[in-house]
Amino acid sequence: MEDKILATFNDLQNQEAKNAGGFLVASMNDTLEKAKKLPPLVPLYDNIVLEGDLSVIFGQSGIGKTIFAMQVASDIAAKGKRVLYVDFEMTERQLYVRYPNIKFPETFFRAEVDRDHINDDVLKGIEEVAKANMAEVVFIDNITALSQSLDKGSDAGVLMAELNRMKKDNGWTMIILTHVPKMYCGNTPLTLSAIQGSAKINQLVDDVIGLGQSYKDKSLVYVKQCKWRNGERELDADHVAVFERCKDESGNLCFQFRGQGKESDHLAAASGNDKEELNAQIRAMKAQGKTQQEIAQLLGVSQSTVSRAK
Repeated sequence: MEDKILATFNDLQNQEAKNAGGFLVASMNDTLEKAKKLPPLVPLYDNIVLEGDLSVIFGQSGIGKTIFAMQVASDIAAKGKRVLYVDFEMTERQLYVRYPNIKFPETFFRAEVDRDHINDDVLKGIEEVAKANMAEVVFIDNITALSQSLDKGSDAGVLMAELNRMKKDNGWTMIILTHVPKMYCGNTPLTLSAIQGSAKINQLVDDVIGLGQSYKDKSLVYVKQCKWRNGERELDADHVAVFERCKDESGNLCFQFRGQGKESDHLAAASGNDKEELNAQIRAMKAQGKTQQEIAQLLGVSQSTVSRAK
Protein backbone atom coordinates (compact mmCIF):
# COMPACT_ATOMS: atom_id res chain seq x y z
CA MET A 1 0.00 0.00 0.00
CA GLU A 2 2.81 2.38 0.93
CA ASP A 3 4.61 1.52 -2.31
CA LYS A 4 1.49 2.34 -4.29
CA ILE A 5 1.09 5.70 -2.53
CA LEU A 6 4.75 6.49 -3.09
CA ALA A 7 4.50 5.57 -6.77
CA THR A 8 1.44 7.80 -7.15
CA PHE A 9 3.29 10.64 -5.41
CA ASN A 10 6.29 10.22 -7.73
CA ASP A 11 4.02 10.22 -10.76
CA LEU A 12 2.52 13.53 -9.61
CA GLN A 13 5.97 14.99 -9.07
CA ASN A 14 7.01 14.07 -12.60
CA GLN A 15 3.91 15.37 -14.37
CA GLU A 16 4.77 18.04 -16.91
CA ALA A 17 2.90 21.34 -16.99
CA LYS A 18 -0.20 21.43 -19.21
CA ASN A 19 -1.95 24.41 -20.74
CA ALA A 20 -5.67 24.57 -19.98
CA GLY A 21 -8.58 26.95 -19.50
CA GLY A 22 -7.03 29.72 -21.55
CA PHE A 23 -3.82 29.73 -19.48
CA LEU A 24 -0.22 28.99 -20.44
CA VAL A 25 1.48 26.91 -17.75
CA ALA A 26 5.17 26.23 -17.12
CA SER A 27 7.30 25.39 -14.11
CA MET A 28 8.74 28.38 -12.33
CA ASN A 29 12.27 27.26 -13.21
CA ASP A 30 11.39 26.96 -16.91
CA THR A 31 9.77 30.39 -16.73
CA LEU A 32 12.94 31.96 -15.36
CA GLU A 33 15.12 30.20 -17.93
CA LYS A 34 12.87 31.55 -20.68
CA ALA A 35 13.06 35.03 -19.17
CA LYS A 36 16.87 34.94 -19.25
CA LYS A 37 16.76 34.59 -23.03
CA LEU A 38 14.41 37.52 -23.63
CA PRO A 39 15.89 40.43 -25.61
CA PRO A 40 16.69 43.61 -23.66
CA LEU A 41 14.02 46.29 -23.26
CA VAL A 42 14.18 48.96 -25.96
CA PRO A 43 12.68 52.37 -25.05
CA LEU A 44 11.38 54.04 -28.20
CA TYR A 45 10.53 57.14 -26.14
CA ASP A 46 11.77 57.27 -22.55
CA ASN A 47 9.10 56.45 -19.94
CA ILE A 48 6.33 56.59 -22.56
CA VAL A 49 6.80 53.84 -25.18
CA LEU A 50 8.65 50.52 -24.92
CA GLU A 51 9.20 48.50 -28.07
CA GLY A 52 6.71 45.66 -28.41
CA ASP A 53 4.28 46.97 -25.77
CA LEU A 54 0.58 47.82 -26.02
CA SER A 55 0.14 51.19 -24.32
CA VAL A 56 -2.69 53.57 -23.50
CA ILE A 57 -2.27 57.36 -23.24
CA PHE A 58 -5.20 59.05 -21.51
CA GLY A 59 -6.22 62.54 -20.43
CA GLN A 60 -9.09 65.00 -20.40
CA SER A 61 -10.43 66.24 -23.74
CA GLY A 62 -8.55 69.34 -24.86
CA ILE A 63 -5.47 68.74 -22.73
CA GLY A 64 -3.26 68.14 -25.77
CA LYS A 65 -3.10 64.34 -26.06
CA THR A 66 -2.87 64.48 -29.84
CA ILE A 67 -0.11 67.12 -29.75
CA PHE A 68 1.80 64.99 -27.24
CA ALA A 69 1.25 61.73 -29.15
CA MET A 70 2.23 63.33 -32.48
CA GLN A 71 5.45 64.55 -30.88
CA VAL A 72 6.23 61.10 -29.49
CA ALA A 73 5.38 59.44 -32.81
CA SER A 74 7.55 61.89 -34.77
CA ASP A 75 10.48 61.32 -32.43
CA ILE A 76 10.17 57.53 -32.83
CA ALA A 77 10.01 57.89 -36.63
CA ALA A 78 13.11 60.08 -36.52
CA LYS A 79 14.97 57.08 -35.09
CA GLY A 80 14.19 55.10 -38.24
CA LYS A 81 11.00 53.27 -37.26
CA ARG A 82 8.07 53.17 -39.66
CA VAL A 83 5.26 54.84 -37.70
CA LEU A 84 1.59 54.86 -38.72
CA TYR A 85 -0.68 57.38 -36.98
CA VAL A 86 -4.31 56.30 -37.44
CA ASP A 87 -6.12 59.60 -37.04
CA PHE A 88 -9.83 59.69 -36.18
CA GLU A 89 -9.54 63.15 -34.59
CA MET A 90 -7.97 65.76 -36.87
CA THR A 91 -8.71 66.98 -40.38
CA GLU A 92 -5.95 67.97 -42.79
CA ARG A 93 -6.84 71.65 -42.29
CA GLN A 94 -6.66 71.32 -38.49
CA LEU A 95 -3.28 69.65 -38.76
CA TYR A 96 -1.93 72.45 -40.94
CA VAL A 97 -3.10 75.05 -38.41
CA ARG A 98 -1.17 73.20 -35.71
CA TYR A 99 1.93 72.48 -37.81
CA PRO A 100 2.36 75.25 -40.42
CA ASN A 101 6.15 75.07 -40.55
CA ILE A 102 7.43 71.59 -39.88
CA LYS A 103 9.15 68.77 -41.76
CA PHE A 104 8.24 65.41 -40.26
CA PRO A 105 10.43 62.30 -40.74
CA GLU A 106 9.84 60.46 -44.02
CA THR A 107 8.92 57.28 -42.11
CA PHE A 108 6.03 59.01 -40.30
CA PHE A 109 2.68 58.24 -41.98
CA ARG A 110 -0.90 59.29 -41.25
CA ALA A 111 -4.01 57.26 -42.05
CA GLU A 112 -7.55 58.65 -42.10
CA VAL A 113 -10.86 56.99 -42.94
CA ASP A 114 -11.61 56.71 -46.65
CA ARG A 115 -15.24 57.87 -46.53
CA ASP A 116 -15.89 56.54 -50.02
CA HIS A 117 -14.81 53.03 -49.02
CA ILE A 118 -15.67 52.64 -45.32
CA ASN A 119 -14.63 49.37 -43.68
CA ASP A 120 -17.32 48.16 -41.27
CA ASP A 121 -14.66 46.32 -39.25
CA VAL A 122 -12.43 49.18 -38.05
CA LEU A 123 -9.84 46.94 -36.40
CA LYS A 124 -9.53 44.81 -39.53
CA GLY A 125 -9.04 47.97 -41.56
CA ILE A 126 -6.32 49.21 -39.24
CA GLU A 127 -4.52 45.88 -39.46
CA GLU A 128 -4.71 45.91 -43.26
CA VAL A 129 -3.45 49.47 -43.67
CA ALA A 130 -0.63 48.98 -41.16
CA LYS A 131 0.53 45.84 -42.97
CA ALA A 132 0.28 47.53 -46.36
CA ASN A 133 2.56 50.33 -45.13
CA MET A 134 4.96 48.00 -43.31
CA ALA A 135 4.37 49.80 -40.02
CA GLU A 136 6.42 48.91 -36.97
CA VAL A 137 4.71 51.31 -34.55
CA VAL A 138 0.96 52.05 -34.69
CA PHE A 139 -0.80 54.95 -32.95
CA ILE A 140 -4.62 55.00 -32.79
CA ASP A 141 -6.25 58.34 -31.96
CA ASN A 142 -8.60 57.53 -30.31
CA ILE A 143 -10.14 54.41 -28.77
CA THR A 144 -13.76 55.58 -29.11
CA ALA A 145 -13.45 54.94 -32.85
CA LEU A 146 -12.96 51.27 -31.99
CA SER A 147 -15.70 50.89 -29.37
CA GLN A 148 -18.42 53.10 -27.91
CA SER A 149 -19.17 50.77 -24.99
CA LEU A 150 -15.97 50.53 -23.00
CA ASP A 151 -17.97 51.00 -19.80
CA LYS A 152 -18.93 47.36 -20.29
CA GLY A 153 -16.03 45.26 -19.04
CA SER A 154 -16.78 42.47 -21.51
CA ASP A 155 -16.58 44.82 -24.50
CA ALA A 156 -13.35 46.37 -23.21
CA GLY A 157 -11.91 42.89 -22.72
CA VAL A 158 -12.75 41.79 -26.27
CA LEU A 159 -11.26 44.98 -27.73
CA MET A 160 -8.01 44.80 -25.78
CA ALA A 161 -7.62 41.09 -26.52
CA GLU A 162 -7.91 41.80 -30.24
CA LEU A 163 -5.40 44.67 -30.03
CA ASN A 164 -3.01 42.34 -28.21
CA ARG A 165 -3.45 39.73 -30.94
CA MET A 166 -2.67 42.32 -33.61
CA LYS A 167 0.40 43.45 -31.70
CA LYS A 168 1.77 39.93 -31.25
CA ASP A 169 0.91 38.57 -34.70
CA ASN A 170 2.54 41.50 -36.46
CA GLY A 171 5.36 42.33 -34.04
CA TRP A 172 4.07 45.87 -33.59
CA THR A 173 4.35 48.44 -30.85
CA MET A 174 0.88 49.96 -30.30
CA ILE A 175 -0.23 53.17 -28.58
CA ILE A 176 -3.93 53.92 -28.06
CA LEU A 177 -5.29 57.35 -27.02
CA THR A 178 -8.45 57.80 -24.95
CA HIS A 179 -10.42 60.55 -23.17
CA VAL A 180 -11.34 60.64 -19.47
CA PRO A 181 -13.95 62.64 -17.50
CA LYS A 182 -13.39 66.33 -16.70
CA MET A 183 -12.91 65.53 -13.01
CA TYR A 184 -9.36 64.43 -13.89
CA CYS A 185 -8.26 68.00 -14.42
CA GLY A 186 -6.53 69.89 -11.66
CA ASN A 187 -8.02 68.26 -8.55
CA THR A 188 -7.95 64.45 -8.84
CA PRO A 189 -4.79 62.29 -9.04
CA LEU A 190 -4.40 60.29 -12.23
CA THR A 191 -5.27 56.61 -11.77
CA LEU A 192 -6.29 53.65 -13.91
CA SER A 193 -9.86 54.04 -12.65
CA ALA A 194 -10.23 57.12 -14.88
CA ILE A 195 -10.41 54.91 -17.97
CA GLN A 196 -13.67 53.29 -19.03
CA GLY A 197 -13.44 49.52 -18.78
CA SER A 198 -10.35 50.05 -16.64
CA ALA A 199 -10.38 46.62 -14.96
CA LYS A 200 -10.15 44.75 -18.27
CA ILE A 201 -7.81 47.30 -19.82
CA ASN A 202 -5.53 47.04 -16.79
CA GLN A 203 -5.34 43.27 -17.22
CA LEU A 204 -4.62 43.29 -20.94
CA VAL A 205 -2.52 46.40 -21.58
CA ASP A 206 1.22 46.72 -20.88
CA ASP A 207 1.53 50.41 -20.04
CA VAL A 208 -0.81 53.26 -19.14
CA ILE A 209 0.37 56.88 -19.36
CA GLY A 210 -1.76 59.67 -17.89
CA LEU A 211 -1.70 63.36 -18.84
CA GLY A 212 -2.95 65.77 -16.19
CA GLN A 213 -3.73 69.49 -16.39
CA SER A 214 -1.84 71.55 -13.83
CA TYR A 215 -4.14 73.54 -11.55
CA LYS A 216 -1.64 76.32 -10.95
CA ASP A 217 -0.85 76.95 -14.61
CA LYS A 218 -3.13 76.01 -17.51
CA SER A 219 -0.16 75.91 -19.87
CA LEU A 220 1.41 73.04 -17.94
CA VAL A 221 0.66 69.35 -18.34
CA TYR A 222 2.21 66.65 -16.19
CA VAL A 223 2.82 63.07 -17.30
CA LYS A 224 2.54 60.05 -15.02
CA GLN A 225 3.08 56.32 -15.51
CA CYS A 226 -0.09 54.78 -14.04
CA LYS A 227 1.02 51.32 -15.14
CA TRP A 228 4.43 50.18 -16.39
CA ARG A 229 4.55 46.40 -16.77
CA ASN A 230 8.06 46.01 -18.18
CA GLY A 231 11.03 47.87 -16.76
CA GLU A 232 11.35 50.27 -13.87
CA ARG A 233 8.56 52.78 -13.23
CA GLU A 234 10.06 56.25 -12.97
CA LEU A 235 7.19 58.72 -13.39
CA ASP A 236 5.13 58.11 -10.24
CA ALA A 237 3.19 60.55 -8.05
CA ASP A 238 6.42 61.87 -6.53
CA HIS A 239 8.25 62.24 -9.86
CA VAL A 240 5.93 63.37 -12.65
CA ALA A 241 7.36 64.87 -15.85
CA VAL A 242 6.18 68.45 -16.44
CA PHE A 243 5.69 69.91 -19.92
CA GLU A 244 4.58 73.29 -21.19
CA ARG A 245 2.05 73.24 -24.02
CA CYS A 246 3.27 75.99 -26.35
CA LYS A 247 4.61 76.81 -29.82
CA ASP A 248 8.15 76.26 -30.99
CA GLU A 249 10.28 78.88 -32.74
CA SER A 250 8.62 78.03 -36.07
CA GLY A 251 5.08 78.41 -34.73
CA ASN A 252 4.27 74.69 -34.44
CA LEU A 253 2.39 73.38 -31.42
CA CYS A 254 4.54 71.27 -29.12
CA PHE A 255 5.27 70.12 -25.59
CA GLN A 256 8.43 71.58 -24.03
CA PHE A 257 9.92 69.66 -21.10
CA ARG A 258 10.06 71.80 -17.95
CA GLY A 259 11.49 69.35 -15.44
CA GLN A 260 9.98 67.07 -12.81
CA GLY A 261 7.86 67.57 -9.73
CA LYS A 262 5.23 66.03 -7.48
CA GLU A 263 1.73 65.40 -8.74
CA SER A 264 0.35 67.02 -5.58
CA ASP A 265 2.02 70.31 -6.59
CA HIS A 266 -0.32 70.47 -9.58
CA LEU A 267 -3.57 69.54 -7.86
CA ALA A 268 -6.04 72.16 -6.63
CA ALA A 269 -6.53 70.58 -3.21
CA ALA A 270 -2.82 70.65 -2.48
CA SER A 271 -1.98 74.04 -3.95
CA GLY A 272 -1.63 76.92 -1.49
CA ASN A 273 -0.66 79.51 -4.09
CA ASP A 274 -3.42 81.78 -5.29
CA LYS A 275 -2.72 84.13 -8.17
CA GLU A 276 -1.60 87.09 -6.07
CA GLU A 277 0.77 85.03 -3.95
CA LEU A 278 2.31 83.52 -7.10
CA ASN A 279 2.73 86.97 -8.65
CA ALA A 280 4.40 88.19 -5.46
CA GLN A 281 6.91 85.33 -5.63
CA ILE A 282 7.63 86.10 -9.26
CA ARG A 283 8.17 89.80 -8.54
CA ALA A 284 10.54 88.98 -5.71
CA MET A 285 12.61 86.67 -7.88
CA LYS A 286 12.73 89.22 -10.69
CA ALA A 287 14.04 91.75 -8.18
CA GLN A 288 16.80 89.27 -7.32
CA GLY A 289 17.87 89.33 -10.97
CA LYS A 290 16.65 85.85 -11.90
CA THR A 291 15.69 85.20 -15.53
CA GLN A 292 12.18 84.23 -16.59
CA GLN A 293 13.38 80.70 -17.36
CA GLU A 294 15.00 80.34 -13.93
CA ILE A 295 11.84 81.58 -12.19
CA ALA A 296 9.62 79.23 -14.22
CA GLN A 297 11.77 76.24 -13.26
CA LEU A 298 11.93 77.20 -9.57
CA LEU A 299 8.17 77.78 -9.22
CA GLY A 300 7.07 75.00 -11.57
CA VAL A 301 5.13 77.30 -13.89
CA SER A 302 5.44 78.21 -17.57
CA GLN A 303 7.56 81.08 -18.87
CA SER A 304 4.46 82.72 -20.26
CA THR A 305 2.99 82.87 -16.73
CA VAL A 306 6.19 84.53 -15.48
CA SER A 307 6.14 87.10 -18.30
CA ARG A 308 2.48 87.98 -17.59
CA ALA A 309 2.98 88.46 -13.85
CA LYS A 310 2.62 92.04 -12.57
